[in-house]
Amino acid sequence: MASSILRTLGAAALITIVATGAQAQTAAQSAGPAASTTPPQAWAAVPAGTFELLIQLPQGPLPATLVVRDSSGAPAATFQPEGDPADPVKIAIKGTDLTVNGTAPKGPYEIVLQRRGEELAGRWTYGGENGTLSGKAAFDTRK
Repeated sequence: MASSILRTLGAAALITIVATGAQAQTAAQSAGPAASTTPPQAWAAVPAGTFELLIQLPQGPLPATLVVRDSSGAPAATFQPEGDPADPVKIAIKGTDLTVNGTAPKGPYEIVLQRRGEELAGRWTYGGENGTLSGKAAFDTRK
């Protein structure tokens, strides 16, 4: 009899754990699509500021910084992966896409960023590989 009570309690506990996990998963799935349906915002002609990026590479995430400044009404930028010096890059803005083009040891690379408020999402291509990235904008207050 004690054995059947223990089995019943164990089964009830297992059902509770599974149900709680399923509810959490459903809530997380519900929250995910709502965030991704927020439309990206158009970039300013010169989106001066500092953008902290987290590039998802096959060997692990790589932090990097993109700095955009106003150079006589035109954007000028530098890109600095963590542990490397900052290099000048070209940027182009077309609606909701900010495209960064530069050159590294394996050849040219491209980063395309979209913003939703201060949050950034994007993709990269370099040396025959590609992936995603995320980040945050910290716009300059200097004018």
